[in-house]
Amino acid sequence: MFKFNAQLMFEAEIRPFQAFAERRGPFVDIYMRLEPEGQSWPDDLTEPGALVICDETGNPIDYVVQSEGCDCEYRFTESEKEQLRRYIAEQRLIEKCQIE
Repeated sequence: MFKFNAQLMFEAEIRPFQAFAERRGPFVDIYMRLEPEGQSWPDDLTEPGALVICDETGNPIDYVVQSEGCDCEYRFTESEKEQLRRYIAEQRLIEKCQIE
């Protein structure tokens, strides 16, 4: 992750959990809480989470880092986005949302 307009960056191995998906018009919003794998978060990132916005076919179009359930100034790296994509596919979150 990196902070918007900051030079510092850290790459996290993240573990998503408590994920849920909901349909919003032509989009699917996937919310999940995050835990770091073997490291800690920056002090100003509290109760980290992710919002992944997907198009109607399930392709992610935006990734938003959340702190205490609100958007924040951090951004995901490409590696972290890939970890989130993999989790969404493994958990079949898009398919589950379409069934409901």
